[in-house]
Amino acid sequence: MQTPINIIILAAGLGTRMKSKQAKVLHQAGGMPLAEHVVRTALDLAAPENVHVVVGNQAEHVRAALSHFGVRFVHQSEQKGTGHAIMVCRDQVAGATGPLVVLYGDAPLLRTATLRRLVDEQAATGAAATLLTTVLDDATGYGRIVRDENGGIAAIVEQKAATPEQHAIREINSGVYCFNGRLLWKHLFEIGADNPANEFYLTDIVGIFRANGYGVRPVVLADSNEVLGINTRAELALVDRVFRDRKVNELMLAGVTIQKPETVTIDAAVSIGRDSIIEPFAQILGNTIMGEDCRVGACSIVRDSALGDGAVVQQFSMVESSQVDAGAR
Repeated sequence: MQTPINIIILAAGLGTRMKSKQAKVLHQAGGMPLAEHVVRTALDLAAPENVHVVVGNQAEHVRAALSHFGVRFVHQSEQKGTGHAIMVCRDQVAGATGPLVVLYGDAPLLRTATLRRLVDEQAATGAAATLLTTVLDDATGYGRIVRDENGGIAAIVEQKAATPEQHAIREINSGVYCFNGRLLWKHLFEIGADNPANEFYLTDIVGIFRANGYGVRPVVLADSNEVLGINTRAELALVDRVFRDRKVNELMLAGVTIQKPETVTIDAAVSIGRDSIIEPFAQILGNTIMGEDCRVGACSIVRDSALGDGAVVQQFSMVESSQVDAGAR
């Protein structure tokens, strides 16, 4: 019997750089809150009861947005670093000795296939942890991955502590891990807060594992966009664009005609049947479901609606929370 995967999603942060009254993880990209994208991806790998969302800032609002998925919540009353966020999950998750994946509620672009690859690598190598890394043209500000002679991860060196030679390293830490759960809980509380911020950093676990003779392996991600975290409104807009591009490409490969796709907005949860046609500047939003052979005219908006096979929405129309059947205009 396969050991269940447990997933911890860190979603407690303040997100001060967003300059917003709303919790960062509740800002939307691709038509849904950032944290919802992450939860949906997590549920592709783990049962709802094995997905644990760490909440803190505006915890009640984050719970309200995600509770219908059946996931569990852990409250982090004080934000004392990424290591501390995992520590507060001890009572709920410490009994989990199998794979334990750490994700971030403000990094919604990660694909299910990438996480499966991460988990499979941890299982195949028997490492204490596998870590998603990626290579950037400009790695300024990121923790650098220092490899050992066998290609494993010897250390993660933060920008401020890096030597000139380490500054030249372009492979960076994404912060996304798959741990051997038994070893994580055995050594997690060896992480200290002896740093200027007095915080517990999860990156320190790499050195702890290495000191105890355990391996840490990298999984290199070719598409660095997948691990984009959001801190500002500009980054939010960038991630939203990536979601839009993904969606229109997915639909076109499935047999939907999208005219001038760079002008069209289609939310991530939208479903459209083959041989349908979407004209320029159309917006198809929310939980809209469209059948086959439909047509949505230019500059129209369709939101949270159901369009039957052959339905047509005329140009410059607004359709919201409606049922549109074939022959309707």
